[in-house]
Amino acid sequence: MLKIKLFNPQHPLEHQELELSDHRLKDDGCLIGNSPSCGLMLPSVKVQEVHGKFFTDKGKYYFQALTEKGMTQYNDEAVNKKQSYPLETDDIIRIGEFVLIVDGLPIKKKSKFRKNKNNKNSNSSNKRSLQSIKALTRRNRRSADKKTETPDKSNQITIDPNTTLNNYQSKPSSSAASSSTTAAISPPLPTTKKESQTSSKSGKLPLTTLQSQPPTEIGINWWNKGKIAVRCLNIIEDTQDVKTFRFIGISPTLFNYKPGQFVTLNVNINGKIVKRAYSISSSPSRPHTLEITVKRVPPPVDVPDAPPGLVSNWLHDHLKVGDEITLTGPSGKFTCVDSHAAKLLFISAGSGITPMMSMSRWALDTVANRDITFVHSARSPRDIIYRKELEAMAANHSNFHLALTITRKTTGEPWWGFQGRLNEVLLPAICPDFPGRVIYVCGPDGFMKGVKNLVEGLGFPMENYYQESFGSSNKKPSSSSGEKNDNSSLVAPHNNIANNDHSASSKPVPISSNNTSYPVVFAKSGKEVLCDQQMSLLELAEEEMIEVESSCRSGGCGSCKVKKLEGDIRYEGEADGLDANDTEEGYILACIAYPQGKVVIDA
Repeated sequence: MLKIKLFNPQHPLEHQELELSDHRLKDDGCLIGNSPSCGLMLPSVKVQEVHGKFFTDKGKYYFQALTEKGMTQYNDEAVNKKQSYPLETDDIIRIGEFVLIVDGLPIKKKSKFRKNKNNKNSNSSNKRSLQSIKALTRRNRRSADKKTETPDKSNQITIDPNTTLNNYQSKPSSSAASSSTTAAISPPLPTTKKESQTSSKSGKLPLTTLQSQPPTEIGINWWNKGKIAVRCLNIIEDTQDVKTFRFIGISPTLFNYKPGQFVTLNVNINGKIVKRAYSISSSPSRPHTLEITVKRVPPPVDVPDAPPGLVSNWLHDHLKVGDEITLTGPSGKFTCVDSHAAKLLFISAGSGITPMMSMSRWALDTVANRDITFVHSARSPRDIIYRKELEAMAANHSNFHLALTITRKTTGEPWWGFQGRLNEVLLPAICPDFPGRVIYVCGPDGFMKGVKNLVEGLGFPMENYYQESFGSSNKKPSSSSGEKNDNSSLVAPHNNIANNDHSASSKPVPISSNNTSYPVVFAKSGKEVLCDQQMSLLELAEEEMIEVESSCRSGGCGSCKVKKLEGDIRYEGEADGLDANDTEEGYILACIAYPQGKVVIDA
C-alpha cells in the first residue's frame, strides 16, 4: 500500500490522505491527470489529461511523468519523461499546483532537501515552504502513531463491500485540531472469494477504494455506482415531444460517471415497478445534478394498435418537480473518456443526441484535448434538441464544430442549413478529415445501419467506429412484451461493432444454420418449453408469462440477470451488464441469450 498526502496551495492548512493498493499499482499502474479515466484525478487546467503515474515493480514504488507539458518536479528537480523515480518516505512530487508527499513507506530516509541545501539555483522560498510541508507531514504522522491503540477513523473512509455506495460519506471529526480529509481513489476492485474468506477469518473488513474524486464536504455523498433515491428538481421542455428531467440526490450528493453512460430508472406505474434505461445527458463535470432527456414515444406507424412507450410517456405525463424516484447505474462503455484520440466525430439522430451531448459538455468543461465535429440529424428545425446550447457551444469554442441537417422541410420554418440524410457527398463536405477521426454514432437502428454502411463504403477504418443502440430486440416483439419494450431508452453500447458476439459457455458454441428448437426449463416456474434459435430466453419467458425483469434489452443494464443451472447458450451482443463474479457464479443475461441445446434457468 502506497500512502500519499496531497496538498493544494489554495488550502495550505488542509491535506488529503490517499491510499493506493499494490493491486492497483501493478501492470500499467495508477494514472495521474485531470481526466476521469485516471486513477488519481487532479482537477486543474495546469494538469494534463494523463500527466504521470505511480507504479510498483519488484516490491518497490516508482513515479514516472508521461508528458513534458506543465510543471512536474521530483524533490524540487525537473523530471525526465523517460525516467522512473524510486519513491521513499518524505519524497515530494509537484504536479501543476498540487504537492504530493510520500507518506506510507515503512523506512524513512534522510530528507533530500538537505542535499540541495547548498544548491545556488534553489529558491529559498521554495525551501522554506518545503520544510513547512514536511514538518506538517511529520507532525501528523507522529500524532497518528500515538493513537495506534485506538485509531481515529473519523477522517478515513473504510468501505464495507456490502454497503451501497450512495451511503458512503465521511463522519464528522471528533478532533477539532485535525484539518485533514480523506479522498478515496481508483475504481472499485472486485473482491475474490479467497480474499473475502481471509478477511472474515482475520475479523477485518477489506478496504475498498472508490473511483478518483475530488474531496467533498462532510455530509455530501459521492455516488458512482448502485441504487440511489433522487428528487426531480427541474423539467425543461426541449421540443414539442422531448423533455429533460433534472435530478438531485435526496441527501446532498455529487454524481460521478463517465459521459455517455446510462442509468436505469425504477418507476411505479399502476402499482408495478417498471425499469427502463436512459442515457445521461448531463456531464460529470457538473456533478451536483444528473439529467436524462426523454422523447415521448407514440405507437409505431405500422402497428397503430400497439401501446405507446410506457415509461417515456409516464415521465412526460406524470412526473412533476419534487417527485422522488430511484435509479441504478451508471452502466455502459459508450464513452470517449477511455479513448485519448484527439479528433472525434459525433453523429446522431433524434434522441440519440443525449450521450453525444454529455460527452461534448464534458470535453468543453474540462478543457480536454479534443477536437469535435458534431453532426446531428432531425426531422425539422423545431425537432432539434439542445439547438440553442449547441449553437452557443460552437460560437464559444474553436474546437467544437457543429453541423445540423434536417430531413423534412416544414412550412413557416426557415432553414439555411444542411438538408437530407448523410450520404457520400454530404459527409465529406461537413467533415473532410473524417477518415482520421474516431466516430461515435447513436440513433435509431435504421439510421445507424445507414451510417455504418456509408462510412464502410468510403473506406473508413472500422476499428475506430463505435455505436450506441436503442433498447429494442432484434426480433419483432410479441404481443405480450409490447409494453415492456420502451424504445425511448438509449442504452447498452455495442463496443467496437466488429466484436459484438460472445459465448457465455466456457467453450465457443457454433451457431447452427438450421432452425432447430431446444428445450428450455424454467426451474422455479416448473415449465419446459421449446425455443428456436431466433428467440432470446427473455422473449421466451415473456411469451410464457414467466416474470423476468428487463430494461435495456441489449445486454447493458443487467436487469434480466438470471442463473443458468444447466446447458449452453450464445450471446448476441456484449454482456456488459455482468461482472466477473456474476459470470463465475453462472449468471447470464436473458435478453441476449439464445439456447444451444437444452438449457435450465432459475426462473
